Amino acid sequence: MSVESTFIKAVAELNPASQDMQPAIARMEQWLADLGQTTLAQSLSGTALIEQGVLAQSAQQVNQQLQAQREAWAASWSALAPAQELADRFRDRIMLLVFGSFNAGKSSLCNFLADRFRRQGHSVDFFRLADGQMQPMPEGFQEGATETTVALQGVCLGEKLVLLDTPGLHSANAHNAALTQQFLESTDALLWLSSSSAPGQVQELGDLLVELRRNKPLLPVITRSDRIEEDEIDDEIVKVLCNKTADNRQLQEEDVMTRAAQALNHWGLSSELLKPAVSLSVHMARSQQDEEQGLEQAGFERLYLAVQNLLKPALAYKQRKPAELQLHHIEEAILSPLTQTLEQAAAQLRQRIEEQTVVLQGAVQALTEGTWRRVVPQLPEVLEKHAAQQDVAAVRTELGQNIGKAFAELSQTVLANFQLTQPDLPTLNLPAHIGYEVFQEQGEGQAPLIDYNRLYMSLNDVVMNGAQELAEQVVEQAEQSLEQLKQELIELENAVADQARALEAIKHQLHAE
Repeated sequence: MSVESTFIKAVAELNPASQDMQPAIARMEQWLADLGQTTLAQSLSGTALIEQGVLAQSAQQVNQQLQAQREAWAASWSALAPAQELADRFRDRIMLLVFGSFNAGKSSLCNFLADRFRRQGHSVDFFRLADGQMQPMPEGFQEGATETTVALQGVCLGEKLVLLDTPGLHSANAHNAALTQQFLESTDALLWLSSSSAPGQVQELGDLLVELRRNKPLLPVITRSDRIEEDEIDDEIVKVLCNKTADNRQLQEEDVMTRAAQALNHWGLSSELLKPAVSLSVHMARSQQDEEQGLEQAGFERLYLAVQNLLKPALAYKQRKPAELQLHHIEEAILSPLTQTLEQAAAQLRQRIEEQTVVLQGAVQALTEGTWRRVVPQLPEVLEKHAAQQDVAAVRTELGQNIGKAFAELSQTVLANFQLTQPDLPTLNLPAHIGYEVFQEQGEGQAPLIDYNRLYMSLNDVVMNGAQELAEQVVEQAEQSLEQLKQELIELENAVADQARALEAIKHQLHAE
């Protein structure tokens, strides 16, 4: 039996029936419920923060963005419906994504393989997807030097294998690229095609990065592996197309493998996903009179062996697909956006916290000196008001009130982000000479003599100490509020990180089963 016949027979004997993935799916559903409860329970309280302040608004923004993420989860799952329907439609078939730039020869290879299956007596059905609907195509894919694929299209080879030929992801046609991305999820393995004129442009793999992170195997295929030579036919020198030499093909394959492995390593992906590259020429396979020899020389026997080896990991992925779809949805549409959103919002909040930390570092001094400057000019009026009665208690009371009022007004500006409880008025320890040395009777019917210079010098420290007492109390409140906010943010981030680790354990268990 030829290599081609063996390959086609192996495809026909595939059993892609999925395993019972309900336990794994149930674990992920519980994980999602836990994530929702955790992020809600860890919402930032914003205790003792002014609602209109930038600090409270940044904290509230974190909560709002987490709430928006939770509300978007159901809608993001609905967006996968077309891919889920496609996967369900082909649940009993292995689906290979044929990927490459517009000149990689995707349509030519799909048409050629379809012809080979048809010759072996197997059914071949071409189709295209339009608006999520599968429509039959009476003929094969259009081939051309420029991009001719305007919609995602596929071909069923027998009853167990489907090739999806995609609009190029590098296409200038944005609709084509978006259409391709929409259906990538439904495939089980990847054929990466590139022309031998520029083989293995690894930057193209960036468009497959999501699929590679989904643990799908990758087979590099170098197409158009032929060259033009001169030959003498009927005494004339003519140019003919020939297969590239085995040595030349090997060099290109090794180069592609080396660079592709480096790219996977750079992205933190296992090189085990990468299967040995193969080179082929559809044109040479079509043009040879000796069919079997022509297939071998054109590289198709090696392709058949490579795809047959690819089918085993693809089949394993296929059997896990119901759970894989749920896992990918959680990783890509839930956890990743949530993590990115939280990271950005937390960074902004931390910046605000740092700004307020700097404010608080100088707040005691600013409040003390600011209050002192506001109260000291009021001293003459207070002292003259109570000089006649030499009422030290009244001076103490009014001076304390003035300090409290000035401090309250100033703290609303300096500590504008904090909802603080104003402390009790300070206890002012007025010097004894206010009552015994400064208020001196000058004789009957004469007003008391007040030595303002000595008095100001005595009261400066009194006012300063009183203001400082208040400042230290409210700044301590603000520091406690700021520390609580910092701790709540850390606890929120740690909770999400714990959830991410829990999901990684679920993923590991899924792939180990």
